[in-house]
Amino acid sequence: LTAAKRILGLNYESLVGGLIGVNYLAKTVLVSMSNVSIEPKMADAALALPSVAQGAQELKNKYAGRQIICGVDIGQRLSGTSLKLLAYERLLKDYPIWQQKVVMVQRVLIPGSRKTDEQLTLRELRALVQRIQDKFGPDVIDYLEVPGSTLPMDQRLALWKA
Repeated sequence: LTAAKRILGLNYESLVGGLIGVNYLAKTVLVSMSNVSIEPKMADAALALPSVAQGAQELKNKYAGRQIICGVDIGQRLSGTSLKLLAYERLLKDYPIWQQKVVMVQRVLIPGSRKTDEQLTLRELRALVQRIQDKFGPDVIDYLEVPGSTLPMDQRLALWKA
């Protein structure tokens, strides 16, 4: 909100019920924020699952010698996945030494809740992935679309642990 205030010149105010109202074009846009925490004991127990260790080891073996950058995002425009891919493409272009040292493992969730948005976004993502692979080779990116709105916890943790 501070960035919006500085960059866009918007004002905001605290409202009843923990909401924040951002004033834009004579309208008030309501923003809610929630705190999220991770229970260390639950996280440690999940990280100790054999499927997590196995999945992480499979990724490490598959991409031995490369640093692994992982991402799990929703296949919708506002998730910013296309911007992430553009930034990765720029990294590979500006720093050619990394082309043989890094791989992006990107999982894109397709919940089916915004079908038109998802179709357009997925078309754009596929084109970007193809362009990156055409320029830098197929080994620089591992892209997979996953139906549904979540990735099983052990698969997600395996990505992060790798």
